[in-house]
Amino acid sequence: MFLIVPFVSSHSRNQSIRCSFCTSPIGDIRCRAMEKVIEATIVPCPNAKYGCKESTTYGNKSSIHEKVCVFARCFCPLQNCNYVGSYTDLKGHANAAHSWEEYGLISFVFDRPLIFGMNINEKKMVVFREEEDGDLVVVQAFKGTEGVSVTVSCIAPLSPGIRNLSCSVAKLNECTTLRLRLRVKNIQKVSEQMQFEDGFMFIPSYMLSGGHMKMQICIGCDGYKYIHI
Repeated sequence: MFLIVPFVSSHSRNQSIRCSFCTSPIGDIRCRAMEKVIEATIVPCPNAKYGCKESTTYGNKSSIHEKVCVFARCFCPLQNCNYVGSYTDLKGHANAAHSWEEYGLISFVFDRPLIFGMNINEKKMVVFREEEDGDLVVVQAFKGTEGVSVTVSCIAPLSPGIRNLSCSVAKLNECTTLRLRLRVKNIQKVSEQMQFEDGFMFIPSYMLSGGHMKMQICIGCDGYKYIHI
Protein backbone atom coordinates (compact mmCIF):
# COMPACT_ATOMS: atom_id res chain seq x y z
CA MET A 1 0.00 0.00 0.00
CA PHE A 2 1.55 3.27 -1.16
CA LEU A 3 0.40 6.74 -0.06
CA ILE A 4 1.24 9.28 -2.75
CA VAL A 5 -0.34 12.38 -4.22
CA PRO A 6 -1.76 12.33 -7.76
CA PHE A 7 0.58 12.66 -10.73
CA VAL A 8 1.34 16.22 -11.81
CA SER A 9 2.08 16.85 -15.50
CA SER A 10 5.31 18.61 -16.49
CA HIS A 11 3.64 21.79 -17.73
CA SER A 12 2.01 22.38 -14.32
CA ARG A 13 4.96 21.58 -12.06
CA ASN A 14 5.81 25.28 -11.77
CA GLN A 15 2.41 25.84 -10.18
CA SER A 16 2.71 24.74 -6.56
CA ILE A 17 0.03 22.31 -5.33
CA ARG A 18 -1.18 23.29 -1.90
CA CYS A 19 -3.26 21.62 0.78
CA SER A 20 -6.83 22.94 0.72
CA PHE A 21 -6.88 23.01 4.54
CA CYS A 22 -3.52 24.52 5.61
CA THR A 23 -2.34 25.90 2.21
CA SER A 24 1.09 24.29 2.67
CA PRO A 25 2.80 23.02 -0.51
CA ILE A 26 2.22 19.35 -1.32
CA GLY A 27 5.00 17.35 -2.96
CA ASP A 28 4.93 14.08 -4.89
CA ILE A 29 7.02 12.04 -2.42
CA ARG A 30 5.55 9.03 -0.57
CA CYS A 31 4.66 9.68 3.04
CA ARG A 32 6.09 6.51 4.58
CA ALA A 33 5.25 7.56 8.14
CA MET A 34 1.57 7.86 7.26
CA GLU A 35 1.70 4.59 5.32
CA LYS A 36 2.88 2.79 8.47
CA VAL A 37 0.12 4.39 10.51
CA ILE A 38 -2.53 3.23 8.04
CA GLU A 39 -1.05 -0.27 7.73
CA ALA A 40 -1.15 -0.68 11.52
CA THR A 41 -4.84 0.25 11.73
CA ILE A 42 -7.00 -2.59 13.06
CA VAL A 43 -9.85 -3.52 10.73
CA PRO A 44 -12.54 -6.22 11.08
CA CYS A 45 -12.61 -9.34 8.93
CA PRO A 46 -14.44 -8.71 5.63
CA ASN A 47 -16.85 -11.44 6.73
CA ALA A 48 -17.88 -9.56 9.89
CA LYS A 49 -21.34 -8.97 8.41
CA TYR A 50 -21.81 -12.75 8.31
CA GLY A 51 -20.77 -13.26 11.93
CA CYS A 52 -16.95 -13.31 12.10
CA LYS A 53 -15.44 -11.62 15.17
CA GLU A 54 -11.81 -11.71 14.02
CA SER A 55 -9.81 -8.61 13.12
CA THR A 56 -6.47 -7.90 11.49
CA THR A 57 -4.28 -4.95 10.51
CA TYR A 58 -5.02 -3.03 7.34
CA GLY A 59 -1.60 -3.93 5.95
CA ASN A 60 -2.38 -7.62 6.39
CA LYS A 61 -5.79 -7.71 4.71
CA SER A 62 -4.90 -10.82 2.69
CA SER A 63 -4.22 -12.78 5.87
CA ILE A 64 -4.36 -16.55 6.28
CA HIS A 65 -7.47 -16.10 8.41
CA GLU A 66 -9.39 -14.47 5.57
CA LYS A 67 -8.61 -17.39 3.26
CA VAL A 68 -9.90 -20.01 5.71
CA CYS A 69 -12.55 -17.99 7.56
CA VAL A 70 -15.50 -20.21 8.45
CA PHE A 71 -17.79 -17.22 7.86
CA ALA A 72 -16.61 -16.67 4.28
CA ARG A 73 -19.56 -15.79 2.09
CA CYS A 74 -21.23 -18.64 0.22
CA PHE A 75 -23.63 -18.23 -2.69
CA CYS A 76 -26.87 -20.17 -3.07
CA PRO A 77 -26.43 -22.54 -6.04
CA LEU A 78 -30.11 -22.66 -6.98
CA GLN A 79 -31.14 -20.94 -10.17
CA ASN A 80 -32.30 -17.31 -9.98
CA CYS A 81 -31.45 -17.05 -6.27
CA ASN A 82 -29.13 -14.21 -5.21
CA TYR A 83 -28.78 -15.20 -1.56
CA VAL A 84 -25.31 -14.77 -0.03
CA GLY A 85 -24.44 -15.74 3.54
CA SER A 86 -22.23 -17.79 5.78
CA TYR A 87 -21.96 -21.56 5.35
CA THR A 88 -24.30 -22.17 8.30
CA ASP A 89 -26.83 -19.54 7.23
CA LEU A 90 -26.87 -20.84 3.65
CA LYS A 91 -27.89 -24.31 4.78
CA GLY A 92 -30.79 -22.83 6.75
CA HIS A 93 -31.75 -20.62 3.82
CA ALA A 94 -32.03 -23.55 1.41
CA ASN A 95 -34.32 -25.39 3.79
CA ALA A 96 -36.56 -22.38 4.52
CA ALA A 97 -36.71 -20.58 1.18
CA HIS A 98 -36.68 -23.31 -1.47
CA SER A 99 -39.25 -26.06 -1.88
CA TRP A 100 -38.18 -29.47 -3.13
CA GLU A 101 -40.76 -29.47 -5.92
CA GLU A 102 -40.15 -25.98 -7.31
CA TYR A 103 -36.36 -26.01 -7.35
CA GLY A 104 -35.67 -29.72 -7.86
CA LEU A 105 -33.65 -30.18 -4.68
CA ILE A 106 -32.85 -33.83 -4.02
CA SER A 107 -32.61 -35.03 -0.44
CA PHE A 108 -29.79 -37.43 0.43
CA VAL A 109 -28.44 -39.35 3.41
CA PHE A 110 -24.74 -39.98 3.94
CA ASP A 111 -23.48 -43.40 2.82
CA ARG A 112 -26.75 -44.22 1.08
CA PRO A 113 -26.70 -44.48 -2.75
CA LEU A 114 -29.39 -42.89 -4.87
CA ILE A 115 -30.19 -42.70 -8.58
CA PHE A 116 -30.94 -39.44 -10.38
CA GLY A 117 -31.13 -38.12 -13.94
CA MET A 118 -29.47 -35.26 -15.79
CA ASN A 119 -30.31 -33.79 -19.18
CA ILE A 120 -27.14 -32.19 -20.49
CA ASN A 121 -29.07 -30.37 -23.23
CA GLU A 122 -31.25 -28.55 -20.69
CA LYS A 123 -30.36 -28.70 -17.01
CA LYS A 124 -26.65 -29.27 -16.48
CA MET A 125 -26.69 -29.05 -12.69
CA VAL A 126 -28.39 -31.01 -9.90
CA VAL A 127 -28.41 -29.81 -6.28
CA PHE A 128 -28.61 -32.22 -3.34
CA ARG A 129 -29.36 -31.33 0.29
CA GLU A 130 -28.31 -33.57 3.17
CA GLU A 131 -31.35 -34.40 5.31
CA GLU A 132 -29.87 -33.81 8.78
CA ASP A 133 -27.34 -30.95 8.60
CA GLY A 134 -28.37 -29.44 5.27
CA ASP A 135 -25.06 -29.57 3.36
CA LEU A 136 -25.58 -28.54 -0.27
CA VAL A 137 -23.83 -30.74 -2.83
CA VAL A 138 -23.81 -29.76 -6.51
CA VAL A 139 -23.29 -32.15 -9.44
CA GLN A 140 -22.42 -30.34 -12.67
CA ALA A 141 -22.06 -31.64 -16.23
CA PHE A 142 -19.77 -29.94 -18.75
CA LYS A 143 -20.28 -31.04 -22.35
CA GLY A 144 -17.27 -31.18 -24.66
CA THR A 145 -16.48 -32.47 -28.13
CA GLU A 146 -15.37 -35.90 -26.87
CA GLY A 147 -17.89 -36.42 -24.08
CA VAL A 148 -19.13 -35.02 -20.77
CA SER A 149 -17.15 -34.15 -17.63
CA VAL A 150 -18.97 -34.40 -14.29
CA THR A 151 -17.86 -32.65 -11.09
CA VAL A 152 -19.15 -32.95 -7.52
CA SER A 153 -18.84 -29.96 -5.17
CA CYS A 154 -20.07 -28.85 -1.74
CA ILE A 155 -21.00 -25.21 -1.16
CA ALA A 156 -18.68 -24.48 1.76
CA PRO A 157 -15.60 -22.35 2.59
CA LEU A 158 -12.05 -23.71 2.63
CA SER A 159 -11.95 -23.80 6.41
CA PRO A 160 -10.35 -26.45 8.65
CA GLY A 161 -13.56 -26.46 10.66
CA ILE A 162 -15.64 -27.71 7.73
CA ARG A 163 -15.81 -31.46 7.25
CA ASN A 164 -14.59 -32.93 3.98
CA LEU A 165 -16.86 -35.13 1.90
CA SER A 166 -16.18 -37.93 -0.56
CA CYS A 167 -18.38 -39.71 -3.04
CA SER A 168 -18.74 -42.46 -5.59
CA VAL A 169 -20.47 -41.46 -8.79
CA ALA A 170 -21.57 -43.71 -11.65
CA LYS A 171 -22.97 -43.36 -15.17
CA LEU A 172 -25.48 -46.18 -15.66
CA ASN A 173 -26.11 -47.81 -19.04
CA GLU A 174 -27.98 -50.97 -19.94
CA CYS A 175 -24.80 -52.86 -20.82
CA THR A 176 -21.95 -50.86 -19.28
CA THR A 177 -21.45 -48.83 -16.12
CA LEU A 178 -18.73 -46.27 -15.44
CA ARG A 179 -17.86 -45.66 -11.77
CA LEU A 180 -15.39 -43.34 -10.08
CA ARG A 181 -14.60 -42.34 -6.50
CA LEU A 182 -13.95 -38.64 -5.90
CA ARG A 183 -13.14 -36.13 -3.19
CA VAL A 184 -15.96 -33.61 -3.00
CA LYS A 185 -14.31 -30.23 -3.43
CA ASN A 186 -15.48 -27.23 -1.38
CA ILE A 187 -16.48 -24.17 -3.39
CA GLN A 188 -18.15 -20.94 -2.30
CA LYS A 189 -19.89 -20.25 -5.61
CA VAL A 190 -20.96 -22.35 -8.57
CA SER A 191 -19.14 -21.49 -11.79
CA GLU A 192 -20.16 -22.24 -15.34
CA GLN A 193 -16.52 -22.79 -16.23
CA MET A 194 -14.94 -26.11 -15.27
CA GLN A 195 -11.61 -26.14 -13.42
CA PHE A 196 -9.83 -29.03 -15.12
CA GLU A 197 -7.15 -29.36 -12.45
CA ASP A 198 -9.80 -30.66 -10.05
CA GLY A 199 -11.06 -34.25 -9.87
CA PHE A 200 -13.90 -35.16 -12.22
CA MET A 201 -15.52 -38.07 -14.04
CA PHE A 202 -15.23 -38.13 -17.83
CA ILE A 203 -18.03 -39.87 -19.72
CA PRO A 204 -17.07 -40.63 -23.34
CA SER A 205 -19.51 -39.90 -26.14
CA TYR A 206 -20.23 -43.56 -26.88
CA MET A 207 -21.82 -43.91 -23.41
CA LEU A 208 -24.24 -41.08 -24.06
CA SER A 209 -27.69 -41.59 -25.52
CA GLY A 210 -29.16 -38.26 -26.49
CA GLY A 211 -29.06 -35.69 -23.71
CA HIS A 212 -30.32 -37.79 -20.83
CA MET A 213 -27.90 -39.40 -18.38
CA LYS A 214 -28.92 -41.92 -15.73
CA MET A 215 -26.57 -41.40 -12.78
CA GLN A 216 -25.96 -42.87 -9.34
CA ILE A 217 -24.19 -41.20 -6.42
CA CYS A 218 -23.28 -42.07 -2.85
CA ILE A 219 -21.91 -39.26 -0.65
CA GLY A 220 -19.90 -39.88 2.50
CA CYS A 221 -19.01 -37.48 5.32
CA ASP A 222 -15.35 -38.61 5.50
CA GLY A 223 -13.23 -36.99 2.80
CA TYR A 224 -10.50 -39.59 3.16
CA LYS A 225 -12.71 -42.68 3.04
CA TYR A 226 -14.07 -43.21 -0.41
CA ILE A 227 -17.52 -44.70 -0.67
CA HIS A 228 -18.31 -47.81 -2.73
CA ILE A 229 -21.53 -48.30 -4.69
